[in-house]
Amino acid sequence: MNKKINIDNLKSEIEHKGYTVLRSFVNNKELKVLKNLVDKKIVENNNQYFFLSTKISKNTILNIKDFLKKNELLLKKLVNAYKFSNRKNEKLYKVLRVVTGKKSEEVSLDYHFDSHLLTLLIPIYIPKRKGSNNGHLIIFKNFRSLTFNFIKNIIQKLIFQSSFFKYILNKGIIKGQILKLKPGNAYIFNGFRTLHTNLDINEKDIRATMLVHYYDIFQESYLLKKNRELRNIKEFKNINNNKIKFN
Repeated sequence: MNKKINIDNLKSEIEHKGYTVLRSFVNNKELKVLKNLVDKKIVENNNQYFFLSTKISKNTILNIKDFLKKNELLLKKLVNAYKFSNRKNEKLYKVLRVVTGKKSEEVSLDYHFDSHLLTLLIPIYIPKRKGSNNGHLIIFKNFRSLTFNFIKNIIQKLIFQSSFFKYILNKGIIKGQILKLKPGNAYIFNGFRTLHTNLDINEKDIRATMLVHYYDIFQESYLLKKNRELRNIKEFKNINNNKIKFN
């Protein structure tokens, strides 16, 4: 992508539209590498859902600096535009998430807020099946205000990520925005404020995305770290049972 990115315009779009799209942000070479990684890991995982974070694996494309450098610079510039304190030592939290197989329905429509201020989503594989939701991203833009109060954050999550509230959302009582993802593009939104999820897919299809999170709002919280650790242990057991390799 050769076009110069205007950070102030990106921030304005995120605040007003709820998201921004960087078209052709991922070049063909980078996309090919990501697809090859997904192809390899999905075979190792018996063609089933998996979630691979940099807290689990130390030797995948998720940790190759050259690939992530432009993502990191972009997200740090955006954080600076929000006038937040600069965190030179905070690392990106990266996830390779692949939805396919029998668990597709179970892991879809899982409405949640992220722990980080910004989420950069890179589609790798997106289904194009007629009569399917194709795993489109649905967002409820800036659904809550930014808070640095940890107790308030927990209460909001308990309410808005509950089964009851999921029922309300699935009934369409509150309307969200549906984003049809396209590989090669990148999508940025305020993951901490925006309630979001992916729609379901046919279990024979593959929905693969790379998620890059930055600026952990409660980075010093022991409870948050422990919760993330438990999530990673759960996912590690899932992929370890299927003998997925970390290289």
